[in-house]
Amino acid sequence: MAGRNGMALGLLLAMAGCAPLPAPRIAPPAPAATTPAPPPPSLAVRLRREAWLTRFWEQLTPTQRRRVLSRLRRGDTPLARTEAEAAPVWDGLGLPERNALVFGPGLPRAAAATD
Repeated sequence: MAGRNGMALGLLLAMAGCAPLPAPRIAPPAPAATTPAPPPPSLAVRLRREAWLTRFWEQLTPTQRRRVLSRLRRGDTPLARTEAEAAPVWDGLGLPERNALVFGPGLPRAAAATD
């Protein structure tokens, strides 16, 4: 009998090893913590970090000029296409407008006249 019991036990163990494993339980992902975006820095903070905003066009580095010129070229009606056109525009802007141009949505464009 021991032979039969051993064989039956072996057969049961072999069959148990072939049985499909239950699917592992995966916990649902934890909801992402939504933190509000930090507010943009104030103009005073921005000017301390980016002092070049206070400089005239002739005092800007070539990299800064390219950055400003690329922002002036944006939109359907660019404010300036060349450095010669950009210089008087930049020099005529106030600090809030320069900040908006370089770091914000840009300068407001005049509405197109419809005739």
